[in-house]
Amino acid sequence: MTKSLKQQSPFWDYINMEEVVSKNGYGEVEINIFPQLLQRRGHVHGGVIATLIDASIGCAIRSLLKDEEISATIELKTNYIRPAISGKLIGKAEIVQRGKTIAVGESKVFNDEGKLIAMGVATFMIKEKG
Repeated sequence: MTKSLKQQSPFWDYINMEEVVSKNGYGEVEINIFPQLLQRRGHVHGGVIATLIDASIGCAIRSLLKDEEISATIELKTNYIRPAISGKLIGKAEIVQRGKTIAVGESKVFNDEGKLIAMGVATFMIKEKG
C-alpha cells in the first residue's frame, strides 16, 4: 500500500475519500457516505460515484508509473446501476492496458453490502514530470 492521497489532496480531504490499495495495477478507494454527498432525493450524487471510479483507476495507474512519470484523466465513462443512500462505497479498479503514453482502466463501485452501484472505464494520459 502506498501513502494515502488523502494526505496530499484537498479535494479528497473535503469528501473524506481514502486510498486503500495502490499496487501492481490495482487500486481501491473508499468513502463513507455523509449528508453533503447526497442529492435532493437522498441518493449519493452521481459525481461522487464518478469520482470514486476516476480515483480508483488513478490509484491503479499510479502503482505502475515510474518515479519520473505522472498521469491525468483524459476520458471517463460511468454506468450507474443502482442508487446508494448510506454506509460506505468502495471503488475497485484494475488496469486493462498500459502503454507508453496512454493507460486504460476499469472500476466497479460497491456498497458495503457488496452490491454493485456503478462501473466505469477511464483513459489516462501518461507523461514525464515537468
